[in-house]
Amino acid sequence: MLKGLARIWFCWSFPTMLKGLARIWFSRLTPNSIDTFKELSAQFASYFIRGYKYKKSTTCLISIKQWEDEVLRSYIAHFNKEALLIDEADNKILVAAFTNGLWKDKFLFSLYKNDPKTMADVLYRATKYMNADDALLAHEEKPKKRER
Repeated sequence: MLKGLARIWFCWSFPTMLKGLARIWFSRLTPNSIDTFKELSAQFASYFIRGYKYKKSTTCLISIKQWEDEVLRSYIAHFNKEALLIDEADNKILVAAFTNGLWKDKFLFSLYKNDPKTMADVLYRATKYMNADDALLAHEEKPKKRER
């Protein structure tokens, strides 16, 4: 059981310890609606045990764009993070949204050239493209002189 200052510290610091969906859930609680930690625990368990997920519409994927200085690997990560918040996203929509957000470069050209049908196909081809790009960059680096 927490006493005095420890209880006050815990109440103020608790929200800062939450991440992701737990933080979103906590921020949506009505202020002063919970009196005890036991109540907080029960509401938390009830909310997350029933499998509720913060749902987004597939239309939000259309707004995701690759930033000007963003590498493909980073764009894939931030696109996938958003796509995971969507229930039952259709492969055609995922592929269209992903390609729509890409910068116009050789990878986008290769996707249009050989129309991918699934997001798994897009990610497989993106991995091959990134690996080839990394290999070319490594090949371009000049070897240092060896000391004898």
